[in-house]
Amino acid sequence: MYVEVESADSREPQSRRKGVTEAMKRLALIVVVLALTATLACAAEVWIQRVEENGRLLVPLRGVFEAAGATVDWQGATQTIEIKGGASVIVMVVNNYTATVNGAAVQLDVPPRIVGSSTYIPLRFAGEALGRTVDYKGDRVILASPGSPDIVLLIQGEATGGGTTYVPPATPPSSTTALSITSPRPGARVPPRAEVYGTAPGGSMIVVYTEVRSQADNHVLKNVPGLRHSVPADGNWHVAVAMPVLPANISEPLYYVIKAYYETPQYRSPEVSVRVTR
Repeated sequence: MYVEVESADSREPQSRRKGVTEAMKRLALIVVVLALTATLACAAEVWIQRVEENGRLLVPLRGVFEAAGATVDWQGATQTIEIKGGASVIVMVVNNYTATVNGAAVQLDVPPRIVGSSTYIPLRFAGEALGRTVDYKGDRVILASPGSPDIVLLIQGEATGGGTTYVPPATPPSSTTALSITSPRPGARVPPRAEVYGTAPGGSMIVVYTEVRSQADNHVLKNVPGLRHSVPADGNWHVAVAMPVLPANISEPLYYVIKAYYETPQYRSPEVSVRVTR
């Protein structure tokens, strides 16, 4: 005699089994979302100043590619750069249009440059030579590589048109008047419209601009484009610059950096700066 025993599964209402299935689907979706979130959280963010030459973006040698896991070596005596990442070895020389990748010569559209006291190198060439894609997205650039965290380059002051264009160095003017900001003094409190005074060679063009920076980590929150004025023959200049505030939803403490440099048809000077508050 055979007695058919109804299993627990067969006795379970179909609606309940359906509910369990939907719950498992939701759980799987949550796991996927968490995994994607964790992947995005691993992306490294690096703040950079936009420096361009002939439409090519140059980025600081230090920081960007070290964040991508590469090792960077700088030989000051010969101004030679060596970057090692994965199976790639890149060698470049400042102001030299020929680089090598794993020993093979490559012609550059723009060579490495010295800007201020830092070495800048062409982003797209170096990024792609290291096996990363370079994707421009408005005020940021994404360096991506399968299986590796993205490197997100945040361009300082991009929303307000800030940035620098590389100008090859030349012989500075023979004038004995040095570039300086004489007022306001460091640490001074200034009004929304600050009067800035300084000295520069007579007949040159003075350029003054303002950075709004976070006190928490010093990164640039806003960049007010430069004002250009002729320097009088006696070398004493005076301009008024804006000390902008940020939207009401941004409440972090701020400070301001007023920067100035001068230009002639053949020369652009290093910058001087003064830090102030409002």
